[in-house]
Amino acid sequence: MMKSIVDTFNNRFDHWEITLPEEDMKNRSSGHIQNAGWLIQYCFGKDENGEYLDYYAAHRMTDDEHVRIYKDGQVEDLPALSSIRLVSEDPEEDKKLDNEYYLENQKVAKMLAEKGFDKFTINMFLHAGLDRKNE
Repeated sequence: MMKSIVDTFNNRFDHWEITLPEEDMKNRSSGHIQNAGWLIQYCFGKDENGEYLDYYAAHRMTDDEHVRIYKDGQVEDLPALSSIRLVSEDPEEDKKLDNEYYLENQKVAKMLAEKGFDKFTINMFLHAGLDRKNE
């Protein structure tokens, strides 16, 4: 029944020999995998399109990815923390771009926390501006 979810997830991380724990799959339990430089958090849910697995994968050598896999194998990209911030030589424009970057990433961080994805790598922490004092 959930074979497409498992296959899609396992194929994505096959290179690192990372697989979704069978027990979590069977019980639809949330969890995380920390292996081969990856921090992957996942949870199960259901919406109008059916059952799904959401996962958030972070690795210091690549951009983060936030993905929903439905039981029919359909994959949907979800918002992830951005590691790229636009800059401007104009100080006012640059401050605006900086604020927009952190506001968007903080919105994503809040969404992740609401899913129970509460483990953050240092890069995730910095991209969300969680090290910054409120101005």
